[in-house]
Amino acid sequence: MELTNVKGEIRKNEPLSKHTSFGIGGLADFFVYPADREDLKTLLQAIKDQHLKHFILGSGTNLLVRDGGFRGVVISLRRMNTVTVEREYRSIGGTFAVLYAEAGAPLTKLLSVAVKEGLTGIEFAAGIPGTVGGAVRMNAGTALGEIGDIIESVTLISPEGELVTRSREEMGFGYRTSSVPEGYLVLDIRVALRRDAQPKVETRVAELLTTRMERQPQGSPNAGSIFKNPNEKSAGTLIESAGLKGRTVGGAQVSLKHANFIVTTGAASAADVLALMEIVKQTVLDVHGVRLEPEIKVIGED
Repeated sequence: MELTNVKGEIRKNEPLSKHTSFGIGGLADFFVYPADREDLKTLLQAIKDQHLKHFILGSGTNLLVRDGGFRGVVISLRRMNTVTVEREYRSIGGTFAVLYAEAGAPLTKLLSVAVKEGLTGIEFAAGIPGTVGGAVRMNAGTALGEIGDIIESVTLISPEGELVTRSREEMGFGYRTSSVPEGYLVLDIRVALRRDAQPKVETRVAELLTTRMERQPQGSPNAGSIFKNPNEKSAGTLIESAGLKGRTVGGAQVSLKHANFIVTTGAASAADVLALMEIVKQTVLDVHGVRLEPEIKVIGED
């Protein structure tokens, strides 16, 4: 199994623990940083020709990689991370700017450019980790807003290398989901934001970031919220009222600060986290009659 003609960096038997916020995960057969779009097309063609499994890794948040690693190709677009102001226009409600962002750009970079430019509408993203591509795929957001709210268009690439542009309406955004077809990758996005006084935008972001940091565990490896909020209920409240705060399995623990977070020690394994997730799901079902659905994605082999 070889990935010929790929110009970007290729690593073999790469520990995925180095690329996840949990600090957990076995080896990937191949870990590739494509050099550019054309290189990505070449890589996807090689993957198709050799019938390999592949996975797009953003910043490794909201992700758990099993201890057996990933048999196939893990693709990182982190080196495709441009964020620019593309154009401005006037409309009802004021002056707007369209920001262009490549999928590998950290969501924090998109937010930072918006703040610097005095653009409002993306403040909800303060403190949300991950990349632009990952944010689109899962419609990342908070109670204050979601990435789907501000999308103008999304460029996707098919497994065959064909580029497809979809409008916000065509993306089928819902609660922590979007309608990216199977096998397609997010390449870039355009978001429309309204101009506002730059100091006001900066202040709002700082206040939201402070609030988020106060409510969530800091300093311990985690992958963000583990479960989706079911039917407008708070998963964290359900888990806490079921008496699960502080519950441990091996090196994994239900956070004492926020019950919808699982934090880990250096000795934690993916198996520990998965076992603890099952305990939480079953206990909440027994106590509240509510079936929790994971928000994090789990990949790889045991």
